[in-house]
Amino acid sequence: MSVRGEFKRLLGDLIAALRAADLDPETERALEPLVERAQDDLTGAAETALALLPKLDPSAFSDAELRQRFEDSFERLDAVCRIILGR
Repeated sequence: MSVRGEFKRLLGDLIAALRAADLDPETERALEPLVERAQDDLTGAAETALALLPKLDPSAFSDAELRQRFEDSFERLDAVCRIILGR
């Protein structure tokens, strides 16, 4: 899978976890367009995602399984964004 594909997959997983937990709809809405943006502007999408990630709080998840799913997606997305941006 390409870096772009991995970014989009992980971002989709993170958004799905947020949606399933009904947490932080504002950040969820801000992340959603980045899936499409990554097609033409991967660097910009990664930079925006990396800026939004600190706004998300894994401790807000009451369901342990959903929290683990979120944390996995969060950590991997953070790492992929940093790779894309060379950080």
